[in-house]
This record gives sequence, structure tokens and C-alpha cells, in this order.
Amino acid sequence: MNTLKEYLDNYKNITIDLINNLYCDNLDNIDEFMQKRQNILDDLGHLNSSKKEFNSISNEIELAAIEKRLKDVMIEKKEKLRIEMEKISLSRNANNTYNKNLYGKACVFSKKI
Repeated sequence: MNTLKEYLDNYKNITIDLINNLYCDNLDNIDEFMQKRQNILDDLGHLNSSKKEFNSISNEIELAAIEKRLKDVMIEKKEKLRIEMEKISLSRNANNTYNKNLYGKACVFSKKI
């Protein structure tokens, strides 16, 4: 059975890998890393350890700083994606408006023969 420190070290390493994948725009493995982190958190819930012990180990391996860095990277990537989606939406709207005005009012054959 793993100890609390081993679980937290593993959690830290997975979080660092997740941050690196986000920086490299490798978004395919994010769900896998998040699931691994969740499994570790579930296992931590079954351990009989004190909150004081958890906090001391967590401070020792600087887990809070890594979590903050992950949160910042995720917010940054989310903002970039939102801006990109807005650009695509504006481009699509402009294209639809242009095509509607150009071809919607065109009367090529207006006379009856």
C-alpha cells in the first residue's frame, strides 16, 4: 500500500506532465491526466492520514504552487480558445452576410420568354 507522500508525489508528477502538455498544445491526453489525478484523489480519500500530515507533505513538495500554475495555464489556454472561436464566428457571420447580399438579390433571369 502506498503512503501519503507517494500518492502526493505521483499527483505532483501527473500535474507537471499535464502542465507541459498544455504548454505544448497537446490537448489529446488531457482527459487521461485528469482521470489519473482523480483516481489519486479517490485513493487519498481512503487513506487514514491526518490533515496536518497532508498539509506538511503538501507544503514540502510545493503542491499549492504547482496547482496554481496549472490553473493559470488552463485559464490562459481557455481564453485563447475563446478568442479563436469568436474570430471564427465573426468570419462565418461576415461570410454568410456577404453571400446573402451578393446572391440573394441577384436576378439573373428576370424576364419571361
